[in-house]
Amino acid sequence: PLWRMAESSTLLRDICAWNPFSHAVELIRFALYMQLNLEALGWVVLTFAVFLALALWGFDPARGIITRKIRS
Repeated sequence: PLWRMAESSTLLRDICAWNPFSHAVELIRFALYMQLNLEALGWVVLTFAVFLALALWGFDPARGIITRKIRS
């Protein structure tokens, strides 16, 4: 939990706050108690959208996933 990180160090809490996996863990932890953490959900959806956009932007279908060998 992020509040535990704040008890030890504010710098560590700030680093964990920028880590999307920390928010995913918070979302799962709240879901186990049948609650919804909107802040964690927002971060997870935002990072998913950003990484999906970067993946779609960087994908080159002409290159393919596996490099092809040119036979001469």
